[in-house]
Amino acid sequence: MNTIDTQNTYSVLYIDDNEQAGRLMTIYLLRAGFDVVVVNSASEAREKLKETGIQAIIIDIGLPGESGVEFYKWLQNTESYKNIPALLVSAHAFGFDGFMAEHRDIFFSKPIFFPDLISRLKKMLNL
Repeated sequence: MNTIDTQNTYSVLYIDDNEQAGRLMTIYLLRAGFDVVVVNSASEAREKLKETGIQAIIIDIGLPGESGVEFYKWLQNTESYKNIPALLVSAHAFGFDGFMAEHRDIFFSKPIFFPDLISRLKKMLNL
């Protein structure tokens, strides 16, 4: 029988306003052994960061209101969160070409090839 060691389970926060994308990401992350928290906006993400022990974040850059890029920049400039590994995903990176080129090592285009994303996430978490 397979059991999950909850003491070694990592929590991933996924920020995306697309409900279907959230469900799909949840399936793949759960299968890879991660706990998943899904939120729809940057403001909800800030609340979850205060409430829970998140070890990694996956951010869709095309969020309504505050973009995922703006949230990522905030994350990197906030002392208590800047060391949390983050990945960026998007189906449309228009207007963010320069930023995406600078951060291509953490950027994944949709549709996402999940084995690559999971592998990169595990590497960032030293798993």
